Amino acid sequence: MSEEQKITWDPEADRRIKRSPFLMRRFIRKRIEDRVRSRGRTRVTEADVDESARMYRQYRFK
Repeated sequence: MSEEQKITWDPEADRRIKRSPFLMRRFIRKRIEDRVRSRGRTRVTEADVDESARMYRQYRFK
């Protein structure tokens, strides 16, 4: 899969990631997108956000 391929976000997943602290949001978003891309997918779901929330417990996603 091309690194250039655009990752899209389910609306609910996007809403939840916006609850994370502004200064960390970009970093967390990139980490989630990288993980989704490495799995051969192009869409971020709530399940991906849930998985990341477990990894980054100190940030709010819900």
